[in-house]
Amino acid sequence: MRNPVSRAAAPMHVDPASIFDPDRVHVRRYGDRLLVIDQANGRWIGLDHREGRMLPLLKLGPGVIAHAAIGARLEELRRLLVDNDIGASDGADPTRLNTIILKLTKRCNIACAYCYDFENGDQARNADAGQMKAAVSQALDLAGAGNKLSVILHGGEPMLVWDLLEEIVAHGEAEAARLGVRIGFQGQTNMTALTARKVAFSQAHDIAWGISLDGDAAANDRFRIRTDAGGTYNLFERALRDYGDFVRQFPVLSTITGPTSGRLLETARHFRDIGMAGWDWSLFQPIGRARNGNPQFEANGEQLLASWAALFAAVEAGEFDGFPVQPVLKYLRNFIESPGGNMCLRPKCGAARDLVSVSYDGAIEACDCLDRSGPLSPIGAMETGDLRSARAGALSAFIRSRDTSRNHCSQCLWFGQCGGTCLAHSGGIDSVNGLHCAVSQLAFDSIARSMLTTPAMQRYYGSCQ
Repeated sequence: MRNPVSRAAAPMHVDPASIFDPDRVHVRRYGDRLLVIDQANGRWIGLDHREGRMLPLLKLGPGVIAHAAIGARLEELRRLLVDNDIGASDGADPTRLNTIILKLTKRCNIACAYCYDFENGDQARNADAGQMKAAVSQALDLAGAGNKLSVILHGGEPMLVWDLLEEIVAHGEAEAARLGVRIGFQGQTNMTALTARKVAFSQAHDIAWGISLDGDAAANDRFRIRTDAGGTYNLFERALRDYGDFVRQFPVLSTITGPTSGRLLETARHFRDIGMAGWDWSLFQPIGRARNGNPQFEANGEQLLASWAALFAAVEAGEFDGFPVQPVLKYLRNFIESPGGNMCLRPKCGAARDLVSVSYDGAIEACDCLDRSGPLSPIGAMETGDLRSARAGALSAFIRSRDTSRNHCSQCLWFGQCGGTCLAHSGGIDSVNGLHCAVSQLAFDSIARSMLTTPAMQRYYGSCQ
């Protein structure tokens, strides 16, 4: 078995030994199968465990083994690995912008206690339409003709500035047509300010929304509250009642905090059972309103890992076939398709590469999750510059220099798949978040074991395509 991604084999006239680096090849046994993985780029192949006796000999180079049959088998094995990009090619390093986040407003109609985006003392204000439209035009130019740009409409709560949103979408579509760039719109919303007009426009322009909600009413209303401290799940229920067919087209994103660390399986079941299109997660980040705040916000590592293992077991057993459980599926998709598509799960993360964010005040950021009060933000400003100069600046180059393989991740076989955890959660340019690291190791080890020994995860992956 190999990761089933079509790629060209090395030309037969190229000596595999000339491009093969055996030090990048790591091996782990699962039953009678061996996972052979390139630690740098995440490419892998499954082999019979008996090949394990041959793999260490690859370090000797060609022509060293006197036994003709063994030497020939080593060359076959070396070419097999090279043909699957194992030990022979670098990982994905995108340089072309393909995603821009637009923070359309600082305003929100609810007051989540842990909000990463709202600092104490912030003023609720809306973005300047001219700056936002300029950002879209510049992003389309950077994406380039024939390519696609994803525009993520964000906030605050973007549905509170609907006139602005419609203006930006119309501008983006016209500019994209003029420049020959494909454009797609996504958005993140609490879905509590939905109206018939917003439904109709979203449908007409294919806006793919994600819905922020932390679980059932009891879980959600603990921290996702109104300004009067009342819960907000009933507001989502109203949208579900009034516009159910529309709302159920979209997945839910939950912020995982201490109280929900041990309830991943229950949360996934809840959103499946009410008919949502999928479920994703984000681990709490101690910035914004939660800076130096309630210790209950922090996810409980031990509970989280045990809860993820229970969720994975349910997915593997077939309970969620056809329902995208992203806390499992995003790792599975990365493993099967090879790292690159998910800008958060590869060594060269998306910040200031294929991603840029423009905030409500015109600040240009490498990623909207980076601490706005920290040393890595902003990389520029729309008022005095543009996206191109911001991405070409010294701070952007510094952010792109992140490489955790220089220290913590130097010997981890999952580095090419994981990328060294999220920069925004890690506390330093080459630092690693310990909990994110533990989740990644558990996830990729569980997925590799299942993929090499059972058809279960390949079945689940196919059911979610």
